[in-house]
Amino acid sequence: MDTGYNSGQGYSSPQYGGTGVGGYPNAPPQGYSPQAYNIPNPYAAQPGYPHQPYPNNQYNQQAYPPPPSYPPQAYPPPPPTYPPPAYPPQTAYPPPAYPPQTAYPPPAYPPQPAYPPQQPAYVPPPVPPPVVPIAPVAPVAPIVSIPNPSPIIQPLGPNLMANQGVDKYCQILHYAMKGVGTDENAIINVVCNTDTMTRAEIRRRYIALYGKDLIKRLKEDLSGNFEDTVVGMFMTPPEYDAYCLYKAMKGLGTNEGVLIEIIGTRNNLQIQMIKAEFLKNYGKTLEKWITSETSGHFRKLLISLIQANRSMNTIPDPMMCQNDAQALYAAGEGRWGTDESTFVRIFTQRSAAELDLISRSYQQLRGRTLHHAIDKEFSGDTKKLLHTILEGLQNVSAYYAKRIRESVEGVGTNDSRLVRCIVSRCEIDMPLIKQEYRRMYGRDLVHDVRSDTSGDYKKILTFLLTRV
Repeated sequence: MDTGYNSGQGYSSPQYGGTGVGGYPNAPPQGYSPQAYNIPNPYAAQPGYPHQPYPNNQYNQQAYPPPPSYPPQAYPPPPPTYPPPAYPPQTAYPPPAYPPQTAYPPPAYPPQPAYPPQQPAYVPPPVPPPVVPIAPVAPVAPIVSIPNPSPIIQPLGPNLMANQGVDKYCQILHYAMKGVGTDENAIINVVCNTDTMTRAEIRRRYIALYGKDLIKRLKEDLSGNFEDTVVGMFMTPPEYDAYCLYKAMKGLGTNEGVLIEIIGTRNNLQIQMIKAEFLKNYGKTLEKWITSETSGHFRKLLISLIQANRSMNTIPDPMMCQNDAQALYAAGEGRWGTDESTFVRIFTQRSAAELDLISRSYQQLRGRTLHHAIDKEFSGDTKKLLHTILEGLQNVSAYYAKRIRESVEGVGTNDSRLVRCIVSRCEIDMPLIKQEYRRMYGRDLVHDVRSDTSGDYKKILTFLLTRV
């Protein structure tokens, strides 16, 4: 079978001297090259020819030329480095020279009065536990009797209630009034260490424990101004106001100053509560008592006030207030005589903010205050009541500071007024009253009260004024 190259097709000519397969000898002739047979070399014209043959190349093949050598690449030089710029040195400016501060001397306050040294805290005597009955069903055992305590007064504030308890206070009061004599220090201690709600609970609990009203028991064992103060402190504010009004109208004559002070400074809700307490405790309406005890324009003004129809607006209407100021001028200074009904209507129906703006509008309109118009058009109790309404709505604390000053000023002391003012305001605005008292008169209210009182009466008033 013919296999191409090995068969030697086309190479069997005798000119090659072939004797082997295909006309070739057994081995190719030595030194065979195309030039020996005049065959042109196509690579002779290329540069670098001839090349060195590779070693061990039996066919004498020419080696490939080595790769050309290129000159080294010339990279751009790195950027030059410059030194940092040299800035001129900063100019150091001196700090600004401020003018020296003026040293003002501290204000010189008036010397405070020297109060007695604080006394040691009262430690109540130990109470033995109640007797436990043997039978399963038995009445509650009574409190075991203990010696009559003599506590030292140490007002600790209303928070003492959380540690003592109502029953403990009832027991202290019971033994303070038991037997011959009364321990006033124990009573003052209870009054000054409790608030209004706690004292009301003590009063209710005292009846349950001892079967007698605490107010009646206090009236039996106490007397004078000290009695009035302690009894007033164990009443609620509406009950105390009703009690003061009843005392002012009971018997011959009427203390109009009490009616003016209480009715002229209370708001709608307070008046409603006073009327309810008055009817419950004395069996007759407050209107009937006032109608039978007063007369004239003073009675009309009081009856209108206790109807509790005063406006509650806190943002007044400027146009309405200007019209009311015009109406007051036309009813008073702007006519011959006085139209009292206009004053009664405005003073009993306008709110505190509205009446204050009416007063300022009246002063802008006429150049004189509304107080001046009241002084000119009215007299007696009606004038006092109108002034009280105006002052009580504008600044009630200043009004009560004035009432306390009138009680202690001059020779003697109006004790009933002093007790009424302190008892009714000690848990409402007494700090503001003391502040207004110093502003108006340049004096210390506590010092003035202490100077005009004495004994247990002085003690309890002092503690009521200084505990807040």
